[in-house]
Amino acid sequence: TSSMSILIVEDNPVNARLLALMLKAQGYQTVAARNGKEGLTVMAETPDLQLIITDYMMPEMDGLEFIVKVRALPAFRHVPILVASAQADLETVKRAQGAQCQGFLVKPIDKQQLIKRVEDLIRSQSVVLCAKLKTMDKLDIGLAEYNDLVNTFATQLTETIPIVVLEQGDSNEPMSENLSRLLKDLAESAFMLGAEKFF
Repeated sequence: TSSMSILIVEDNPVNARLLALMLKAQGYQTVAARNGKEGLTVMAETPDLQLIITDYMMPEMDGLEFIVKVRALPAFRHVPILVASAQADLETVKRAQGAQCQGFLVKPIDKQQLIKRVEDLIRSQSVVLCAKLKTMDKLDIGLAEYNDLVNTFATQLTETIPIVVLEQGDSNEPMSENLSRLLKDLAESAFMLGAEKFF
């Protein structure tokens, strides 16, 4: 969809503009924020984010703190994050990876490297996305409702798996009626949400 965009979180306006221009030249839409705090506000208004590129050293909230906050939001938990930093020492890179970011770009940013990283991350994500958009279409629901359903499914999954593990510890036993009903429900939910591979 054309509303998909990339969030650039960068406090230097020239750097932010340069990133936006590089990405726009490749046909990507971008939204910008000057720091992590502003980034979270922009995210609330832009539910269809494809990717986040964030600076590391920023006032108000640094890149690391920002990533941790993003990862705590269910709707954005799986959005790929690239960290851009002039500081590329091992410690910084390790910390960024520990916070679940998908890549590290060293400033000044190399355009070719940037585009390749962005394309790789968006491509690896698009399979999931396709199912998501198809499901939203099929069920005739919006993004908020979709996320709500996925969270409900996640809970259902969390509640069922321990029962499977407990009951099927000795797999020679036949499956109880209760468990097979739970698994049937789970499969039904998965199918409804477009996760045909779940079976």
